[in-house]
Amino acid sequence: MAKKIHNIEGIEFGTASSNTRYGSRDDSLIVKLPPKSKLSGKFTSNKLRAAPVQLAIQNLLNLSKENKILLINAGNANAATGPNGLKDVKSYCSQIAKDSLIKKENIIPFSTGVIGEPLPVKSYLNAFRSAMIATEEKNWKKAASAILTTDTKPKIVSKELKIGKTAYYVTGFAKGSGMIRPDFATLLSFVFIDADISQSTLNKIHQDALSESFETITVDGDTSPNDSSLLATNGNLNKKILKGSSAESKLAKIISEVFKELSELLVEDAEGATKKITVEVSQAKNLAQAKSVAFTVAESPLVKTAMFGSDANWGRILSAVGRDKSVADIDKVEIKLNNQPLVRRGFIDSRYSEKLASKEMKKKDININISLGLGKKKFKALTSDLSEDYVLINSDYRS
Repeated sequence: MAKKIHNIEGIEFGTASSNTRYGSRDDSLIVKLPPKSKLSGKFTSNKLRAAPVQLAIQNLLNLSKENKILLINAGNANAATGPNGLKDVKSYCSQIAKDSLIKKENIIPFSTGVIGEPLPVKSYLNAFRSAMIATEEKNWKKAASAILTTDTKPKIVSKELKIGKTAYYVTGFAKGSGMIRPDFATLLSFVFIDADISQSTLNKIHQDALSESFETITVDGDTSPNDSSLLATNGNLNKKILKGSSAESKLAKIISEVFKELSELLVEDAEGATKKITVEVSQAKNLAQAKSVAFTVAESPLVKTAMFGSDANWGRILSAVGRDKSVADIDKVEIKLNNQPLVRRGFIDSRYSEKLASKEMKKKDININISLGLGKKKFKALTSDLSEDYVLINSDYRS
C-alpha cells in the first residue's frame, strides 16, 4: 500500500455491494473520468475472452470527448456465458449510460471472478447505481478493495514527478493472485495520470510499461479470460506533455515504476505464497531464449515446491533448464541461488555447500541466477513458491 496516495484531478471512485458472492462486502466499482481524459487498454491473449473484455475493446475504439465511466465488478467473470453474457454486459452499460446522460460507447466494463456462471445483472446494476452517487476523488482504498477476489489485501502504488514547479501524479491499483502468467499476466490493473498526453504516446508508454512489469511475472502459468490493463490520463491541459520531450521520458519512467511495483505486489500476494522468487537468465543467445528459460524454471511445479519446502534441490532447477527446447546442451550452464554456487558446467559446483544453500532457501526473497554461457542477452522473471494453501484455495474456489 502506498504511504501517500496522490489524487488525480477529475477522477472519482465509488463502491457498493451487489450482495451476491461476497455478501455485504463492496464488490462493485465505478470510476468517473473527465471529458478530456484519454484511455489505453490492453487485454488478455486467451482465446476465451470474457463478454466485458469484448465490449471494452469495442468501446475503446469509439470513445467520444465527453465523460467516461469504468464499471468493474468482482465475483463473476461473465466469461464463457455465450450470447447472453454479451447481452447482459451491454444491458447494464446502457442503463448506466442513460443514467449518466453519456453515450454508451463511453462506458468501459471489466469483470473478475467465477467463469461460466450467468451474471446477476440486476444485482450489479443496483450496486453500480449506488456507487454512482457516492463517488469521491479520495476513494482509492475502497476502489482497490472492491475489485479483489482471492487477494488478501488491496494493492495501490502512487508516485509524484516534479519538473520545474509542476508536479505530475501517477496512481494505480491492481488485483490478481492466481491464474497469473505473462502474455500478459492475469489481472485487473488501473493506472491514472495527472497530465495531458497524446493517444499514441499513451499507448506506447502503456505497452512499454507492461513489457517491463506484468509481462515478466508468473504464479501458476495460467491465463484468464478477463485480463485487463487500463492506463488513463485526466487530460489536464495545465500539465501538457509534448511528444518526444524530456518530460515525456521522465513521466514514462515513473509510470513504468508504478507498473513494476504493482506487479511485485501481485506476486507477493500470490495465492498461498510464502516466498518471492526472481529467476534471472543471463548470457543467452537471444532475448527469446532468455525469456523461455526463465519462465520454464519459474513455472516448474517441482522447482516451486522445492522453494516452498526450503529444499536446496538444485537438480530440479537444472532439469528445468535442460528441458527447455531452446537449450541445445547444458555444458556451459552455471546456477547460483542468492549468490551461493549450485551448478557449474552443467553439474554440481565444486564450491557448493548444502548448509549455506539451505540457509539461503529459508529466506523470503530468493534469487536464482542462471548463466547459459551462449551470448549477451538476459531476462528476469518474477514468481512465487507453490504451497498447500495454493491447492486448497483453488480446489474449492467456487464453494
